[in-house]
Amino acid sequence: MPSVRAWILIGVTLRATLLALAYPVELQSDEAQYALLGLSWERFGFLTDSQRFLWPPAYPYLHKLGFSLFEAHGVTAVRALQVICSAGAGWGIASLTTQLVSKRAASWATAAWALHLPLAGYCLLGWPEPIFIALVFSALALLVQAERTEQHIKLASAGLLLGVAALFKELGLAIALMLALRLAIKRARGELKELRAANLVFILSIVFPLVPWGLRNLERHDKLILSGATLGENAYHGLNSKDINFDTLPVVRASNITPRPELNGPDWLKPNEENFWSRPGGTTLKTRQSNKLRAAIQWVFDNPREFLRTRLTKLAHTFAPLSFPVRHLALGHINGPLGEGILGRAFLLIATIQSAALLLFGFYALARYAPRHSIYWAVSMTLFAQALLVGMSRLRLPLLPLLFIALAAWKTRAGPSRGRLPAACLLAALFILWGIDRESFTWLLSHTWSTMSS
Repeated sequence: MPSVRAWILIGVTLRATLLALAYPVELQSDEAQYALLGLSWERFGFLTDSQRFLWPPAYPYLHKLGFSLFEAHGVTAVRALQVICSAGAGWGIASLTTQLVSKRAASWATAAWALHLPLAGYCLLGWPEPIFIALVFSALALLVQAERTEQHIKLASAGLLLGVAALFKELGLAIALMLALRLAIKRARGELKELRAANLVFILSIVFPLVPWGLRNLERHDKLILSGATLGENAYHGLNSKDINFDTLPVVRASNITPRPELNGPDWLKPNEENFWSRPGGTTLKTRQSNKLRAAIQWVFDNPREFLRTRLTKLAHTFAPLSFPVRHLALGHINGPLGEGILGRAFLLIATIQSAALLLFGFYALARYAPRHSIYWAVSMTLFAQALLVGMSRLRLPLLPLLFIALAAWKTRAGPSRGRLPAACLLAALFILWGIDRESFTWLLSHTWSTMSS
């Protein structure tokens, strides 16, 4: 079995190879918005805000730097940076696995990270997840080290990385708050005797990189926004009587098939459009965000059955055996050798099999062999909770390293196993979700296969 360092090198090399084979890759949806924000920032000297929401600034800033340094090749430079930063994800996963499971398991978890094509394929795309995952899992590894060695410097380093991660995705702030709460509970129980100022050090370290951005938003929007303000817009899409499948909808629209295929799943899960609420307005970002959240909460109270029914579709979209790299293949946005012929079909087939296999075996390992450490489960539950708001395959991306760790624990049998009943229930739930979303992902896969030239 190759060493952790070898697997990290293999993983980075695979990602660099995929980027070379896929070039040039067209932008899709929010990818274009990130690039446009970076380009306008580089041209006009300031970050323009969306009328509907406010994204965290770090990823647009990377595009700004890309355009400043590499001009027309700025987007490609950001993709190359994602490939390089992926080494941080490999290190974080390996270090965390070593501490929570065993050193032998670390090689298996890092191998899974290195060879999982759907995850590697995100380095080709314009989403902040590759850098976000590197920051978060490096932070988690440092946090576990800090608690075991009771060193404030490692605790502060973990907090700083989580703060920077929150400048890429709001999810980083949610994870940081969950971990801060967990740390406070451990400190109250007297489990961190040497880390007397643990809570203060950790929270100040998280907040430190967020303060300049937060003060900017306080002046501009009259609200201290430390990361982003997208919750209201996500509530409009997620807590409403409509179903948007972000994995298949762009492909359906681009396919020009008449009539459009019906991919809404079983009739009993179709939302009642009579209960749909329109996006409310407002003169300021703060007001628009508040109005959308208020309307979303009211909808939940007025339509509890509709809420539960639509949560099933969100979960089904999140845990379908699809990925956005496959969606890019379906859209024809990958224009290099990877986007057509035998190579493209091989990527489609392997990526789909890997997605399905990871969900199946990963859920089984999660229920029976995952580490019992509270950090592992605090982060896992935070990531699973995302699907209760909005559903798409991209949302499960930060969860994949945790499944790699559980699989590595299963492979090495490094700890005690739990009963089979929870695993059976979790797998049964997964099959139900696949049944709900079956028409969508089977149509996307067959459409992609048929449209790719052999």
